[in-house]
Amino acid sequence: ARELVGRSVHVRARLWGALLHSLPCALRGGLWAGVRAAAMAASPPSPTSPKRDATVPTPPGGSSPPMVDRHGIYLSRRSMNAADGTSADLTPLMGMSSRNLVTGAIQIKNQSAFQDFVIVDLFSRKSISGSLEDLVKDPYLFRPVPMTYRTWIYHYEYIHNREAGKEENSTVRRALDYSCVDAPGNAGRWSPVMALVPMAMFISFVDDLLLLAPVLIMVWLGQSLANAMNTVSYYRYFRLATFPPRFAYYVFMLIRLVMTMGSQTGLGALGFLAALVCVFVDLAFGDIVAVRSFSLHCHYEIVSYFPQRIFVCRRVGAARLEEVFGHRGSVHEKVSGFAPWGKEHTLIADIQGVLMELRPMRRSDWNTLYDQNVVFSEALSYLSLDMFTHKKTGLEFCHGGGGVDQEVQGGHEVSQRMRCCVSSSAFFSTMPGFIKPGVVVHSAFMV
Repeated sequence: ARELVGRSVHVRARLWGALLHSLPCALRGGLWAGVRAAAMAASPPSPTSPKRDATVPTPPGGSSPPMVDRHGIYLSRRSMNAADGTSADLTPLMGMSSRNLVTGAIQIKNQSAFQDFVIVDLFSRKSISGSLEDLVKDPYLFRPVPMTYRTWIYHYEYIHNREAGKEENSTVRRALDYSCVDAPGNAGRWSPVMALVPMAMFISFVDDLLLLAPVLIMVWLGQSLANAMNTVSYYRYFRLATFPPRFAYYVFMLIRLVMTMGSQTGLGALGFLAALVCVFVDLAFGDIVAVRSFSLHCHYEIVSYFPQRIFVCRRVGAARLEEVFGHRGSVHEKVSGFAPWGKEHTLIADIQGVLMELRPMRRSDWNTLYDQNVVFSEALSYLSLDMFTHKKTGLEFCHGGGGVDQEVQGGHEVSQRMRCCVSSSAFFSTMPGFIKPGVVVHSAFMV
């Protein structure tokens, strides 16, 4: 909307008029539907672009609106193949991830410039364009979802256990074999120091040295212990290791509050109240969330090896993942080579050192891409893995280092022969990547 307002006074008038016109739509079907309709109405159509249809508002019942056959979306190609000239922006990422020992967030270091992409395409083509009704039926287009903790474990294994396995996929297999939470959310993995530091400040208002000294000691010990346990083997047990002293201090603080309640000043009472809020945040959003997220731990077994370092995996654990976070989509049998696609199956790709779950594109994802690309004129790109070509409709891969192309159909036969489809080229010698700090793939947030 800011881009449209900044163009001219005429466009500004059209925007406000469209907003007022779409107010009943926003009240009836949701604010976003109204804003999107206003933006589309206010945006002056390009003489070379197709006519844009209006957005159908969401019904009052909350069900998804029907897909309108909208045209004009165009995504440029990026590839990991340096020969086609579209991979110049890919930079090495292997071993550059780290875990913040306070927040528990996974970060990528030393990545100042990166060109993003929003879709992963398994089919070899020069560009993606057309109507949304046609694109939503394409089984080769996927929404990449970064597996942040799994990638950190992958990099940790690559750095510290490089000699553990000589075969090409041994590091990926060890990383997938670790048990961790791949579901969205923090899962209580942030450090209690985040609650103890403001708690120490509020306790200082109470003017009680018996309360202030222990919390300062816990801050120092907690930070030291967090640094020592910030490894793939011990990070999960940090809250468990610090729970006994924290809980004992919280009980002691309540006892001191009851004992000194009559002598507290206004500032001391306010400090006690704020400290109790910190205790509640630490226990409710840290320890309790960590306990509730224990059932979301899982690991993966590799069922089939695809070219371009794509793996069909079976998830072991996290049985209620779909019930809590919704259906992740089903991969078409043209891609997987078997049917049906179970809820425990997962398509994982090693895209230049970052493990990503590939999920089929949804209608809501295409609506979001249309708004970004066509309505707001944002240039978007997709990453082509060139796993399928126009030569054959089935699966294509080569045996060994470059043998005869074969087409395999049928679930069991694909699963067995895919184990011979690993490229013989050295992978870790040319490890480009695609993420910079604070920026993840656009499509990871298309919900």
